[in-house]
Formats: sequence, structure tokens, C-alpha cells
Amino acid sequence: MKRLLCITAHPDDEAGNFGGTLLKSAAAGNQTLLICLTAGEAARNRGRAVDNEDLAAIRTRELARSCELLKIGAHQVWSFADGKLMEANFHEVTGRLVKVIRDFQPHVVLTLGPEGGITGHPDHAMAGLAATAAFHWAGREQFFPQQAKLPHQAARLFYGTAERNPPHMPTVPLPPIDVRVDIAAYFETKLAAFQAHSTQAPLFERFAGFARQMGGVECFHLAAAPAGFDRSALIASGDLFHAL
Repeated sequence: MKRLLCITAHPDDEAGNFGGTLLKSAAAGNQTLLICLTAGEAARNRGRAVDNEDLAAIRTRELARSCELLKIGAHQVWSFADGKLMEANFHEVTGRLVKVIRDFQPHVVLTLGPEGGITGHPDHAMAGLAATAAFHWAGREQFFPQQAKLPHQAARLFYGTAERNPPHMPTVPLPPIDVRVDIAAYFETKLAAFQAHSTQAPLFERFAGFARQMGGVECFHLAAAPAGFDRSALIASGDLFHAL
């Protein structure tokens, strides 16, 4: 059994960016864990929430339903402030992620790049920066030695990416595509998982249209791997776990 850790900023990021890959990985018998840094309480689309606390509770329940559909083995929703991850204590965020990596011992880590993914969202960028630091620091004993955990170096770090930015979103430079994961068999469930986030209903049609344009694949950039790693074999395989 291989282990896959996905680190995101908001409820719905898991389905929108990684849903097909997470479900495909679970179907292959791999163990999956999702860490969501915020409860999404500052979202523009708010459903019937009466305040931020109410929206956080609703979105946490929506995420649980999405995780059920995507067969995610376990998930955690942390309480860093939505829309303000740039102001969060980077040492605290990264230290908590280092502990998760040392506890869970993933083979592969998925997150978004420092550009903020296809939407360019600042919270996505900060989640990716913290996840990247944690990926590297978890494997080195001089970082967070007070945790009394053995270091663990995950084998690969991937950023979600795409051929282009969605319409009506900022045009940001995207990480180049290394791996295209075929999610055709899981595509409709990916859409259903996104739609489980009912507070975000105004986004459904736009999201589904763009996802269909991507042709039943999710795209990833290989951000880190061991020295001497055969990148060409990974690219040809279309499998994030190739040769692990």
C-alpha cells in the first residue's frame, strides 16, 4: 500500500484540483490523507450561512461529503484564517505539516504551486509554499527536532497544474506539465464531489465546463524527487507512483 498526502487551502480544492487522482489512487488500494488549512469561511459564495462561523461549519460538512465520494481515507480541517494565509505564522503552519508527514509517512505529496494554482489564489500559493517547505524539512532532523519524530522524506512532490488558466481568472505562469493522469473513469464522481460543496453552487457550471475542456485528465508538475530520478519514465507512465 502506498500513501498519498494532499495539502490544500480550502474545502472544494480537493475535488477541483485533485479529485480524480485522489479517487483513482484510493481505487488502486493506496491510502489517502487530506489536510485542508482553512474552513473556507471567507468565501464569496455563502449559501444560507448567517456568519463566518456558520459558513465554516457548513463547508466542513460539505468537505466530509466530498471526501466520502472521493474515498479519501482521512481528512483534517485546520483553523487558519481563510483569505489570510499570507498573514499566518509560517513556522507554525509548516511545523504542523512536518508532523503530519512524519506521522503519515507519505510516498507522494500533492499540493499547489507558489503561483497559486490555476486560479492564482493567494491562499493556494501559501498552502503550496508551506507544503513544499514541509516536504523537504520533514526529512531532515535539524528541522523541528522538538517533535521527537523520526525524519521522513517523501519520494515525490507534485504541484497541480493545467494547460491554461480558466476564463475569468488571473493569468499566472503555471508550472510545466510533467504527468497527465487519466481520470476519465472517475470524472463524473469528481464533478459530484465538487458539487457536494453546495455553498459554491454558483461556480458549478463554470467549473464543469472548464473541467470537461481538460479532456478527462489531471495535470501535475514534478516539483521534487531524489537525485538521479528518471523523469522521462514517470512522464511516460502517467502514474504518480511509478516505480515506487
